[in-house]
Amino acid sequence: MKKALFVILIIVFSLVLAWQNNNNPGIIIGRHIQKKDARYGELKYRLNFLGIIPVGEAVFAAEKTEDYRGAKVYHLSASARPLKLYSALFDGYATIDSYVDARSSNPVLFKQKLKAPGKENPEKEIFYDQAKGIMTLAGVERQILPNTQDPLSAIFNLRHMDLSKIKNIEMNINTNQKNYILSGTVKERTITVKKQLCKIAVIEASIRRRDKDPYHKSNVTFIMLEGKENIPVLIRVFASGALVTAKLID
Repeated sequence: MKKALFVILIIVFSLVLAWQNNNNPGIIIGRHIQKKDARYGELKYRLNFLGIIPVGEAVFAAEKTEDYRGAKVYHLSASARPLKLYSALFDGYATIDSYVDARSSNPVLFKQKLKAPGKENPEKEIFYDQAKGIMTLAGVERQILPNTQDPLSAIFNLRHMDLSKIKNIEMNINTNQKNYILSGTVKERTITVKKQLCKIAVIEASIRRRDKDPYHKSNVTFIMLEGKENIPVLIRVFASGALVTAKLID
């Protein structure tokens, strides 16, 4: 009986330690500021199921400046795949690209490529005409709301906002058929990390369909290290009854 209780205590302690390690912004930022060669460039994240169990990695590439149809755009790119540990069970990946107009910070083109076992996932290309309020997917035009974003451009905008002056956030999002809204609040905090004062912004938001369909809703929390370019150090997404977190690791 004592041995079983000891084992249970060890498991509980390990879970608490894992949660703290994966979800404490001070610990995550501490690892980041310790690196002398840290740069505002590529960001790598560990994906954790329930905030504890490591399941994959995601990489946000450094933005590139390019020319698109005679206009200056920022090319954003991100990818995600499961850890090699699970490659025998699940071999898939996701890559997305967004081309954001440098003047308006709105996307003009969004690309997505998915691969999942036993399922064909065709590539997706969406063209946005923000002036006309139209997006085109597979030759079909759909009406969109002003300043409609895709997931990458939405994060891009959050990274370049002065979050100290913002209390509420609202963005239109559409990469499929229906218009969604991302809305939430921004709260600033000051924490001490390695004897340094760091300002972070906690963005608590929901993403739901504009038609208020209760079955298409998720909650997301961004914890951003504020600066000239805000860095998401932790992202929590709760959708379909499950929690997945993304912790900055490099």
